[in-house]
Amino acid sequence: MNLSLVSHKPSSMAVNGLLQALQTSADVGTYFNRIVVTSPSQWNPTRDEAAILLLDDEAHWPESVAGETETSIGLPVLPLWVCTAEDSGGANTRRGPDVRDPRYYFVSNGIVMDGHEWESPTSSQLLLDKLASYLPLLSRLSLLRQRSQPGTVN
Repeated sequence: MNLSLVSHKPSSMAVNGLLQALQTSADVGTYFNRIVVTSPSQWNPTRDEAAILLLDDEAHWPESVAGETETSIGLPVLPLWVCTAEDSGGANTRRGPDVRDPRYYFVSNGIVMDGHEWESPTSSQLLLDKLASYLPLLSRLSLLRQRSQPGTVN
C-alpha cells in the first residue's frame, strides 16, 4: 500500500522534511510500503493508496484531480496546511479540496504546520506524532476501499 505526499511544491523544505521524517519513522512502515511525492497535476491516485495533501496559501487546489470515481469509498486523505511565519492567520483565504467531494474521504479537517517546523527536532517530533496518529485510519480506509466493490454503498 502506498502513501502519496501531494504538494504544489514537491521539492519544498516542508515536503522534504516531512518525507525524511516519515521515511525514518517506524510507524509508517507498519502501514505503508512506499511513500511517493508528487504534484497535483502528476498525481493519479490508485485504489491501494492514501494521501497527505500539503496545502499552502500561494496556490489553490485544482478543481479536478485525476483518478477513478466509481468506488464506494473515496480516497483516504489527510490535509496538511503549510503556513509561514509571515502568515497572519490566513485561514479565511485558504481554499483546499472540497470536503464534500465523494472522490475523497477526509480523515481530518487538516493539521496546521509551520513550514520551518522540521528545523526543530522537538517540533518535528510533535508533528510526526500527530501525523502518526492518523496512519492506522488512513491504512484501514485504504484496505476497505480495496475490498469494496465499485458502485456499492457501505
